Amino acid sequence: MEAPGPYASVYFDREIRPQRAEEAEARWRELAARLAREGADAATVDALASRVLDSLPGTGVLAAFASGGEVRYAAELPGEPHGDVAEFASVPHLLPLLEWRQDHPAHVVAVVDRTGADLLLFPEGSTEPVRRTVTGPDDEIVRSPGLPQMRYQHRAEDSWEHNATAVAQALDTALAEVSANLLLLAGDVRARQYVTKHLPARVRREVTVGHVSGSRGADGSPDAATRAPAEAARAGHARTADLLRQLEHELGPGGHAVEGVHTTLDALAVGRVGVLTVTDDPNDQRTAWFGDSPTQLAERREELPPDGEPHEGRLADVAVRAALLTGADVRVLEPGTPRTPAQGTGGICRYT
Repeated sequence: MEAPGPYASVYFDREIRPQRAEEAEARWRELAARLAREGADAATVDALASRVLDSLPGTGVLAAFASGGEVRYAAELPGEPHGDVAEFASVPHLLPLLEWRQDHPAHVVAVVDRTGADLLLFPEGSTEPVRRTVTGPDDEIVRSPGLPQMRYQHRAEDSWEHNATAVAQALDTALAEVSANLLLLAGDVRARQYVTKHLPARVRREVTVGHVSGSRGADGSPDAATRAPAEAARAGHARTADLLRQLEHELGPGGHAVEGVHTTLDALAVGRVGVLTVTDDPNDQRTAWFGDSPTQLAERREELPPDGEPHEGRLADVAVRAALLTGADVRVLEPGTPRTPAQGTGGICRYT
């Protein structure tokens, strides 16, 4: 979101019960009054009101960000309720949205048997998959009458291999399409073994392969689709833990990591940071300053160039803004996460 600020950021929890229309509207009025007290203009609040109230009834959390009387971005975040949030500040409060997305990484689910597979493609942050079916080229998977046992076994296994190769090729395409590094396999055990065997070298090298229960058919594929989000979330948490271990290792002399507010902001200011790790603590009142350029940011106003008009914002939000505008990834940490870098802020850099 590169539109001029300030921004009104709202997370409206639609899972709160009871969910009668008048109660939801009363909750929104409280949030609108909070935004007005913080300085939000009437046009911006009205634009958010239309977006929030039009989304009711609903489930999950609605995240919406507005400035200058327009809603600049909105997303529905299915899942567990987190309570209402409303902030008006110089930068949008993206951390809850980013944390939700990292708990819903891009992944592909393949429910396989010896004839082919049902594929479910989940882009990052999506809970509704794109569905595809892969049918292998060979259909001789059952024994023909009168065919000798050994000959049948060889022909059947050749068919399973050919079909698994077709599934593996389709998976390579699907994983690349949604930029996924996670593949979850379900279905026939032997078919899974054949598919894994024929995955391209790129997939075996770069993609984590896991398993979920389920089988092809009216009852099996839905079971795999239901279980996949929990497995994907676990993979997201594992990715965070791996990054923090890497950051800790790279903090040594000559390493590619920084930690602490001052050092991390300095690295962001020259575009060095490749992955920013930042703690989302609602009680953290620290601030930082930024200018018009993505790399103009500092702990104190006097550290910025004298030209231009600097803005002050919540430290974590200012750091995230700089990271996103310089092409860095962001990993949001909960307070108390093991191996959290000093002062809740750190990064893995592109170069020393």
